[in-house]
Amino acid sequence: MINQIEFFNSMAESWDEFCNHDTDKIKDILGLLNIKNGSKILDIGTGTGVLLPYLVDLSGSSGEITAIDISSKMIEVAKRKYHYNNVNFICEDIMKANLHSEYFDYIICYSVFPHFDDQESLVKVVSKYLNEGGKLIICHSQSRDAINNLHKKVSEAVSDDNLPTIDVISDYYKAAGLDTSITIDSEEMYVVVATKSEYN
Repeated sequence: MINQIEFFNSMAESWDEFCNHDTDKIKDILGLLNIKNGSKILDIGTGTGVLLPYLVDLSGSSGEITAIDISSKMIEVAKRKYHYNNVNFICEDIMKANLHSEYFDYIICYSVFPHFDDQESLVKVVSKYLNEGGKLIICHSQSRDAINNLHKKVSEAVSDDNLPTIDVISDYYKAAGLDTSITIDSEEMYVVVATKSEYN
């Protein structure tokens, strides 16, 4: 059986045709964050860069975006598609990445959270990269059931990759010292936003 990295590398060239992301839903989800001009943003699991045009538009020319993915082929496709001066691409496992000198206003896990083996540890690790008042968002432009059912069908490499309930993620946030502020678990999308208070 192929592993996750091999699966995503094999799918990179056809990923944008395989995954149909709803533009309006993406705009609605990102709109919940109130991204400011000049913001520093970490896009975890950037894939082929589906969020990048929206993030660049929202953060402006003075914004700084770090796009990280464990799949080298996904990063290759994203680099080929986008040539923004203020986007830095990194091919690395976020759990092992050396970003300790970086602090972000927004950390976004779009359509990637189910693929982490230790989801609670992921939240704890990335929350350390948030500025005070910074926001962490775990989100999908599909329902939780749709995501979990898709993973079961598409490949053995991701068949056990599940998106947990809102309550579970809220508990992860709390354990990491974050305050859950927005939750949506509907037929249209799945969104859990948390904020890092100045006391954490």
